[in-house]
Amino acid sequence: MKKLSFLILISFFIILPCLGQDDIGYTKDYIDAMQKTGNDRIAALKTYIQKYPDTSGQFTRLAYYWLALDYFQAKNYEEAVKRGEERLKMGNFGQGEEARMTLMLANSFAVKSASIFDKDKAMQYIEKAIDLGNKDNDKDVVKTAQDLKKSLSGPVAPPPPNLTPEQKIKRHASLDEYSEAIAYYKTLGDSDKNNPEIQKTYANALFKADQLDAALKEYQALYAKDRKGNYALRIGEIYAKKAEKSKIYCDSAVSYFLEAGLLSQKENNPSNVKAAFGNAEFQLCEKYDYNKKVKEVEATQKKGAASAQKNEAAIKAKEKELKALKKKIRVEYESMDMGAPPYLEDQVTKLETDIAKLKAGGDTGDSGEFAKLEAEYTRIQKELETLKANAKKRLGL
Repeated sequence: MKKLSFLILISFFIILPCLGQDDIGYTKDYIDAMQKTGNDRIAALKTYIQKYPDTSGQFTRLAYYWLALDYFQAKNYEEAVKRGEERLKMGNFGQGEEARMTLMLANSFAVKSASIFDKDKAMQYIEKAIDLGNKDNDKDVVKTAQDLKKSLSGPVAPPPPNLTPEQKIKRHASLDEYSEAIAYYKTLGDSDKNNPEIQKTYANALFKADQLDAALKEYQALYAKDRKGNYALRIGEIYAKKAEKSKIYCDSAVSYFLEAGLLSQKENNPSNVKAAFGNAEFQLCEKYDYNKKVKEVEATQKKGAASAQKNEAAIKAKEKELKALKKKIRVEYESMDMGAPPYLEDQVTKLETDIAKLKAGGDTGDSGEFAKLEAEYTRIQKELETLKANAKKRLGL
């Protein structure tokens, strides 16, 4: 934690000299807010964001950045995560800013005594922080993230007293205690079961426990109440898992992945957009065995290439023989304005054919298979666009 605090402080002095705004009030208000400390600065930054909500402005983005870090320093991890994830979605970072923000999020989710403790999310942000730190050549971020990763393998602190039902079930889930989370949910009353956060955690526990039908029912109920991209994405993932055993579920998987992608675009969640649309394409290809066909053709081509490599010595010998034969024809016949005898021409043709076969590794089995695959892929893409248009209509987008 002390290491993170040091990293946060030095980042301010790196970023501030790079700023520039024509609006005097916009700049002055930011500087005034940053000169405050503790809760006063948190209040000032919140006011600043309300007054200047346009996140295309650099100072507004920095206000979100520092607000998240100040909440972290105040040990208000829930608000730190909220503001930090908002800042990540905005993009357009200064040098080292994204790595430090990601590290802060990892630290927030890694506080074992906190109600939002979530080992899985902490590990995801840790890996991302390490990756960003390496790209920025920021050894401090990388080392701090690696140390945090090691610490997560230690014993889990006992739960704080007086946890709410929501906090209890989330704690079970964050510790990978999915059976316990499922069992605890069943002890709750209807009012708690209807809490979207509790229901979402329960649905995720069912999914992680591979209780797909039960998880599907819960996620569909959540999605019916609230059209969120995350819900559609998870429903798509459930159908994709079911499609591994039966392709009759491919259509449903494609449908929900497309809805997830469209909703994620609306929610400005680019990572989910990419994942959802990519999964939709993959599932449609699975429906028509396209992915299997590609692997089969590639395997044949690799086998042919391997054979060609093995034939290298034979190719050189044949090429040497062909060169000698052509020289003989040129010297003994062409120089005398005479045509070579048919048997010699046949030998040339045979050698050229043998060399071509050896270079191809024998019969590659291609027979225009790649051309067929390209045509099928084009057809799949057209179908995908039609399905995407239909999904837009269903969602009213």
